[in-house]
Amino acid sequence: MQWRMTEMEKLHIMEQLKAEELCTRKSQFYLSQTRDPAVQGLLQQCVDKGQRHISALNNLLQDAGLSGMARH
Repeated sequence: MQWRMTEMEKLHIMEQLKAEELCTRKSQFYLSQTRDPAVQGLLQQCVDKGQRHISALNNLLQDAGLSGMARH
């Protein structure tokens, strides 16, 4: 079922999506740079969590009929 999203809600979700994508890219970069297993584990958790957040935000946009707005 599709629901209406206000322009402000859309802007907030898009801004959060950009922030999550940036954080995930940075975590992936740092993960590729470290050799410490403990740090790698922590960074992998950050990457995984970021990807879940990106997916959830994209789902919100799709549910509101804004799938063209969602970035992958």
